[in-house]
Amino acid sequence: MAIDRRRGSLVSDHVISLIALALVFTVATFTSVHMGALAIVAAFVVGTFFVHESADEIFGGFPGDLFVVLVGVTFLFAIAKNNGTVDWLVHASTRAVRGRIALIPWVMFLVTAVLTAVGAVVPAAVAIIAPIGMGFAVRYRINPVLLGLFIINGASAGGFSPISIFGSITNGVVSRNDLPGNPMLLFASSFVFNALLSVVVFFLFGGRELMGRRAQTAGDPCPGTRTTSRKPVRRAATPGHRGAVRWPSRPRPP
Repeated sequence: MAIDRRRGSLVSDHVISLIALALVFTVATFTSVHMGALAIVAAFVVGTFFVHESADEIFGGFPGDLFVVLVGVTFLFAIAKNNGTVDWLVHASTRAVRGRIALIPWVMFLVTAVLTAVGAVVPAAVAIIAPIGMGFAVRYRINPVLLGLFIINGASAGGFSPISIFGSITNGVVSRNDLPGNPMLLFASSFVFNALLSVVVFFLFGGRELMGRRAQTAGDPCPGTRTTSRKPVRRAATPGHRGAVRWPSRPRPP
């Protein structure tokens, strides 16, 4: 216990730790200092001057196994983003709806949930999928609030999978403290809750108007992609010669 001499009362170590945690969040929010570096400094300040622990005891509380898991899953997601797997997943999923506009928000929900479930940080997954979702919102006249909420709910739905960042932290804390827990039940509960919440959002923000609407062509590419196919041009029929199909010639360079 630490003594507050001005008031003559005892200040709990837990209260001091919470104050230090609040300061870490405040400084990291309003400055560009890394929150992890601040947290390590705060741990040593509180541990040395208030709890009177040695450096070895402070380092003993660092979750090294959890750190390795977090580095691994974030590195895996970075590889998937850089090699084009994420873009392929988005494009393949949107083509699977075959022009059904009412299913596009649910595709955004599922794709974002998959990304966070395999290790993407929730803000990173939202930052990747949100611009694509807004492109669909403009192209198919979908309420952008509807698509934005679906993307956020999808990120939250997959955020507690056993191999995700939030799931790893929660399950690790539960395991180290010998508390009863079920990683799959936690993941399923979070997913079902966010899915039900998305159903409510769907009907509140114009989803009913999207039902029955279809894109002009079922094979429309995703926003931002180009098509390289050329349509054939049919020649006018001449006497004694049937209409022939020819491909338009490419313009010659000057």
